[in-house]
Amino acid sequence: MMPRMRAALLPALIATLLAACGGAAAPATKPAAGQASTPAGASSGLQAIIDGARKEGTLTLTYGEGTLGGGEGAKRFIAMVNKAYGLDLKAEFTPGPSMPEMVTKVLQESHSGRPASTDILVGYAETLLPGIQAGLFQPGGWASWASNMKDPQLVTANDAVVAVQTSIAGITINTSKIKGDLVPRTLDDLLKPEFKGRLASTPYGAYFDFLGTDQLWGDARTTDYLTKFSKQLAGLIRCNEINRIVSGEFDAFAIVCSQSESLVAKSKGQPIEYIVPSDAPLALYLYAAIPKNASHPNAAKLWINQLLARDAQEALYEINAADLHILPGSKTAKMLHEVQAAHSKVFLETVDFLTEHYLPNGPALRPKYQKILASK
Repeated sequence: MMPRMRAALLPALIATLLAACGGAAAPATKPAAGQASTPAGASSGLQAIIDGARKEGTLTLTYGEGTLGGGEGAKRFIAMVNKAYGLDLKAEFTPGPSMPEMVTKVLQESHSGRPASTDILVGYAETLLPGIQAGLFQPGGWASWASNMKDPQLVTANDAVVAVQTSIAGITINTSKIKGDLVPRTLDDLLKPEFKGRLASTPYGAYFDFLGTDQLWGDARTTDYLTKFSKQLAGLIRCNEINRIVSGEFDAFAIVCSQSESLVAKSKGQPIEYIVPSDAPLALYLYAAIPKNASHPNAAKLWINQLLARDAQEALYEINAADLHILPGSKTAKMLHEVQAAHSKVFLETVDFLTEHYLPNGPALRPKYQKILASK
């Protein structure tokens, strides 16, 4: 069993990561015409996966455009897979519904004996928990062949779920609408009368169920907060709809799932700022997992492994403003260091932490909190 990844203080870890430098992925051996490609030093297990992926020919991906760079990311990462392993795989990307909806959909497909509509499910810990509990995901055997997964912190849930990115929860504001002393520094700041009718949140209550655990706010405080917060809302939107903050439809948005789209918009000169609230400094792993009913599991394994290579992580940050903070060379590690310097601690949400502290109450908290938000 892999070591547990817990919600914890991160100073020593981040300091170590900031000092680390990234290494290039091992070059692939180019095959002669008509021969299979074998990367230098490839094990028989890896070669079997490469051969299986070649027969599959395709990787089916369905997740939100704001996740892992959406369609652009899918094209870039499959090209890296093809280069690394001498393949000619095609990535069929389709923008999908929310992460919880995708997990529910694939679970239903599994129960009815149908192939999964995506070869890889991408989601946060609490999103994937129903699939983990149902035994939906297949172990990857990563330690025996995956060159980019030597750190045991990367894999959890009986070798079936892999961390690929670190997201930092926060508040997105339109800086043309919110200025000066009104700029929120905490979630409690959003309860000020000046914000009434100007805010958006998510219909799935992103991260409030995490705050509701006894290790953080607890249910009583979270319920009280949401009852007040819901009266401030003008609407409910998905985490990837930052364009609705840019347009001024809403002046602020919380809790936002990740820094990614906000920082990308800001880098393009949009009037956007991303704030990590000091009363809820949360970091979260974004995970990838392969359903047991996936049609192209070998291609999926290669894709997940490649996503953790240094060049892929750099591309991920370039298009998504986020990477995995526990990997050498991470830019998100620097951001987490700055958050910690300002707020003293950062809580890290992982599958193992939620398994210990989120269950059995968390699953009941989510619909409860969603109902409160919907009563705006």
